[in-house]
Amino acid sequence: GAGQTVKAANQLIVGGTLELVAEAFVFLEAAGVDTGAAVEVLAGGLAGSTILDRKGAAMLARDFTPGFRVALHHKDMGIVTSAAREAGVVIPLGAVVAQLLASLNAQGHGALDHSALLKLVEQLSGREGA
Repeated sequence: GAGQTVKAANQLIVGGTLELVAEAFVFLEAAGVDTGAAVEVLAGGLAGSTILDRKGAAMLARDFTPGFRVALHHKDMGIVTSAAREAGVVIPLGAVVAQLLASLNAQGHGALDHSALLKLVEQLSGREGA
């Protein structure tokens, strides 16, 4: 029903936002920007979000203690992509996030917090341990 659809939409937004925050952090770090200061600026502007507020500091510290696990978000994104297909709706960014979560899960990171998307962005950028 509507409740399941709203839950799916929530997972779509959360996954997409986490991925973009991860990309922004890797980008900022690669550019040599003080990420702590940058996050304060970002949080005060239009980029500010609950995701940035609740997950930002832990992501910067590479603390992926699970709140919501990669494996669960991966499962939920399967539900999202299936429901979107049934509704005849394209979700190009959501499909990418679903694949990124699938990759993290396949790499054995399913028990980490879904903010571990940062690990994957670092890996794809050749910045692991940078």
